[in-house]
Amino acid sequence: MNNMLTWISSNQSLAGSVIAALIAASVALLVFALTQFITQRREQVRFLTPKLEELYLLLNGVSADNASLFKLSLNCAEGNVAAQEQLRSIDELTLYGHGRAKDIIMLIRLYFPHLSKIHQHLFSAQRVSNDHMWALLNSESPEVDELVQSSGQVGHFIRLMEAEIINNRDALVGDFIFFKRFKGSTDKELSSMLPPPDGPIASSPNKQKQADA
Repeated sequence: MNNMLTWISSNQSLAGSVIAALIAASVALLVFALTQFITQRREQVRFLTPKLEELYLLLNGVSADNASLFKLSLNCAEGNVAAQEQLRSIDELTLYGHGRAKDIIMLIRLYFPHLSKIHQHLFSAQRVSNDHMWALLNSESPEVDELVQSSGQVGHFIRLMEAEIINNRDALVGDFIFFKRFKGSTDKELSSMLPPPDGPIASSPNKQKQADA
């Protein structure tokens, strides 16, 4: 250390040039690293944004199917023969949402794992709704209130998942310089009172009889 200080004091001009060169090289390296980071982040955003938009559009499709199937299943439960025939004519992949479900699962697992929790809630709600569709296809008649509840749950979790996508867009696609935390749905939001699905207001036959009485 003393030898270095001695050399610097006796070669101030040369030492100044060396130090200036080191500083310049460090700044250039820092600028290069920062430029590479920004470029990679920009490419990541450019790549993930269409994937996130695709996921959102798939959810819109699930929402539309849920509303249509609710109206159809309600007519089936009320004994509408034409509705029953229409339900039987729907392809199973469409009826049970398997086609969209596979695409949604792929996008979440590969690119947006933060959405796994809310999707598990949606998946469970869809499974209950699918059980009711299966029952209707096999000439069983779920209670109308059950149809309302299951369809409402699906719609509820779709809305929460859409909200998570919108509110966390930057975190999901990496469009930030400093770390941005993903904010999922709270337990209160997940368990909040479920809104009714789109369609006619339904009540069970027993409740209707009591109302008529």
